[in-house]
Amino acid sequence: MRMKSSHSRRWGQAGAVGAMALLAGLMPGTGVAGGTHVAESGFGYSCTSASGRHAADVTVSVELPLSSPVGTAVQPEHVRLGLTLAPELLGELPKDAPPELSGAARLETAVTQNGVSTDVMWEGLEIPESAVSPDRGMSIEATGAVPTVTPRSSGGMVFTTGKLQLDLVARPADAGPADPAVISVSCTVDPDQSAELGTVEVPASPEGPATGTPDPDSDGVGSPKVEARSTDTEEQAKTSEVEPPELPGCKLFYGPISVPATGAHGYMAGYANVNKQKAAMEFKDPTHLRLQLQSMFAAYTCPTGGLTWIHSEGTMDYNGKPQMPPARSTFLTFGFMPTTATVEMSLTGPVNIETVYQSAADPVTHRRAETTTSTAQVSVRLYDVTVNGTPLDVGPNCRTVRPMELVLTGKGSTGLGPEEGYTVKTGGPLTGYSDVPPFSGCGATEDLDNVFTASVSGSGNFTKMMQGPLCVNNVPAHCPEPPRPKPER
Repeated sequence: MRMKSSHSRRWGQAGAVGAMALLAGLMPGTGVAGGTHVAESGFGYSCTSASGRHAADVTVSVELPLSSPVGTAVQPEHVRLGLTLAPELLGELPKDAPPELSGAARLETAVTQNGVSTDVMWEGLEIPESAVSPDRGMSIEATGAVPTVTPRSSGGMVFTTGKLQLDLVARPADAGPADPAVISVSCTVDPDQSAELGTVEVPASPEGPATGTPDPDSDGVGSPKVEARSTDTEEQAKTSEVEPPELPGCKLFYGPISVPATGAHGYMAGYANVNKQKAAMEFKDPTHLRLQLQSMFAAYTCPTGGLTWIHSEGTMDYNGKPQMPPARSTFLTFGFMPTTATVEMSLTGPVNIETVYQSAADPVTHRRAETTTSTAQVSVRLYDVTVNGTPLDVGPNCRTVRPMELVLTGKGSTGLGPEEGYTVKTGGPLTGYSDVPPFSGCGATEDLDNVFTASVSGSGNFTKMMQGPLCVNNVPAHCPEPPRPKPER
């Protein structure tokens, strides 16, 4: 059963809980001044589902800085929602075999400064899977990472709570293949109470906003607004058009869920074969990778157990350009003529990184197998060419007629003991094959397209890249400069 909604949704497998906890724990720092405080308040809500309407007590807890400068992003930390749903709201659940319930919560909050309010959505809050008794109702705790808010002027920022949406999934307790039941619960805060969560003081700055900070937005009467962002370190990966893959024999159980991505970076180096030359290009100068990890999730039910899918995105960074460092290679063109050229490989879009792993550990090995597939569209350019030591002017635009699709796969596992093989976080070998398209634009005074197409273009070129361990928001200790791997054949 495929379920898609504008609401954030939980991926419904216990293995993803750890990923969300990691995501929440690795959110970037915000330059907070003056320490933090935990704001925890209880609110009366009225909740409605298909089974009726009932009152609910909701507790919201969040850690906020005591104060923050103008232009500095404020990151609410350790967000937790707690509430107990009345049995009647859960509908007709089986009494002989109480189901497992899980889900996601979305809380509409507002931040008010100088009389101007900005809506900020706290979505993708994780509700772990647990058993429930229809006679006692369900106690829910939802946690997760939430967007930052950047003040554009001085004055206290007041955080308030608002509407709450719960998307719950009831699965049979025996984890059978039956389709899960979806229960949507909409809650509104009772009006006869204060909805305030907490306040962050923003002192006046004599210098005004820091250099490079955008001018404050205005509501037309001179009152500056705050600005909400999902992360304050790197641009968010665009995932609105990303769809979970179709896995053979599996059914989409839950998702996709969009969540704030986590910034990371690392290095990669390796070899790429050129079959027609019976040789390989060495990319020994490591490529700098900049990544946005875990921006979308989904879960599947399969005959052999549950699978979880994670989407991440990335790019390459060489002197500010999305490309690999140029590689200098020498080949025997047509088998006898030594030709040396500089090869430039540039991205024409983001690198899409898809990881699929077992939602539950193997009961024997206590490990979870995972496979990561990285797909990139790459334009290949040749320049600074010499033939038998004599320069050959190929012009500035000797490149493939279309981007080359480079698909690399890594396999590994996590669980008891250290990671094995390849994982996105710890790195390892990535391998795959690529087809090099024909060349165009080669030659300053004569057409050399056919020469390079005949000597380089072709299918089935094996590539092996070694990725080093990543720095994820300057964690672990070797960061902020991660290790640079050496190419391996």
